[in-house]
Amino acid sequence: MRITTQVFLLAISHAAISIAQEPSGRFDRLQMRMPEVSVAPEFVTNGLSLDMLQSMALANNPTLRQAKAQVVAAQGAALQAGLPPNPHLGFVAEQIGVNGTAGELLGGSASQEFVRGDKLGLSRAKYCQRVQIAMTNLQAQEQRVRNDIEIRFYQALAAQRLIDVAEQTIAIANDNVLTHREMLNMGQLGEAEVLQAEVALRRASVNQRQVHNDFDQVRRELMSFVGVPGSRNTGLMGTLDTDLGPVDWDTALSQLLATSPEIVAARQKIRHDEIVIKRELAEPIPNVTAGLTTGYNAETQQAVAGVTVGMPIPIFNRNQGTVRQARADLNRSYAEVERLQLDLQNALAKQFRDYVTAWQHVQEYEQTMLPKSRRAVEILEKSYVNRRAPWTSVLAAKQMLLSLESEQIQNQLSYRTADVSIRGNLLTGGLTEPSGPMTGGHIDANNQPR
Repeated sequence: MRITTQVFLLAISHAAISIAQEPSGRFDRLQMRMPEVSVAPEFVTNGLSLDMLQSMALANNPTLRQAKAQVVAAQGAALQAGLPPNPHLGFVAEQIGVNGTAGELLGGSASQEFVRGDKLGLSRAKYCQRVQIAMTNLQAQEQRVRNDIEIRFYQALAAQRLIDVAEQTIAIANDNVLTHREMLNMGQLGEAEVLQAEVALRRASVNQRQVHNDFDQVRRELMSFVGVPGSRNTGLMGTLDTDLGPVDWDTALSQLLATSPEIVAARQKIRHDEIVIKRELAEPIPNVTAGLTTGYNAETQQAVAGVTVGMPIPIFNRNQGTVRQARADLNRSYAEVERLQLDLQNALAKQFRDYVTAWQHVQEYEQTMLPKSRRAVEILEKSYVNRRAPWTSVLAAKQMLLSLESEQIQNQLSYRTADVSIRGNLLTGGLTEPSGPMTGGHIDANNQPR
């Protein structure tokens, strides 16, 4: 117990001596050499807002033009699928030269195929359903573009704030090197401590260059998603701070399953496959082809005419194989909806964990850690002025505060990113070519899709 007390008294004496030996003129650092440690929540008051960027993207992002083109293509297929067959006109010449005449029949013919079983209506309905799927895919692609832009918008805001932190960190590291060199000259520290301070300064400089590079990268990515990659550097107007807390799990899951364009499109695919079955069941109903032939019989010297009516008899081929395939596709579509719901729930589980964790960190830093760290800096600054704390303690406290500020920026970015993803139905891929309403189709093999 006596030894412990002696060690404690020696430590206090050593600290007092160190403070007393501070070089003259050092107490003006708070006003003259050290900027106040603060990180602005917004970095530009005049610039592009998130809404402006998203509006620009809706007009310029090429994937949206691709998705719109797929809607137009599906509309064209729906139009074509419901068109009736064209009539057939021809010239008829029979028994040319019989008995030295021009022939028994010289004239023309006309025929028309009449489609039965509402096959044209069902074909058009099927392709109209593909139009609906294409429109849903367009909405999904718009959401992907919006989400990717919003995520990179917040990444750019975070990168700019990290640049501010890096610059203040370098200022503190510079002062720390100067302080250690002065203390080395006074014999209070050894050369090793000075070298460590210099290494810390170089590390801060390297980190500053990295955050500048990160900002340049995310800004370029942002403008690529907007669709104007060659635009000049423009500031952004926004903030990472938010008072909007996370939604609960049940709300997030029910919202995702109810509004996800992927699930909507999968359900529309079920309706499509139901129409396909009806269409393929109608396929064996024979179409009727009626023809008329009229002309002049040169041998009898009389005008004559003929009528033909015919249709195939579905004895062997009743389209039974295609009907079986269509029913299998419908069963697969039902299973696809279930699979997609489970897959989205699985993806949401991980995203929701990051979501809640980031919010908890944001609250802990904002309500406890940062206020206490700021208060510690204030206390040490006053203690330094009153010669009760060394300048190195002030620098260490400010370094700790900047480190916490940097971590809080990352926490806010993580929360914003997860929030965008969850509220945006987990959709990303604003520069990925959008998929078509269906894979393949009869149009590849037949100019009259059914």
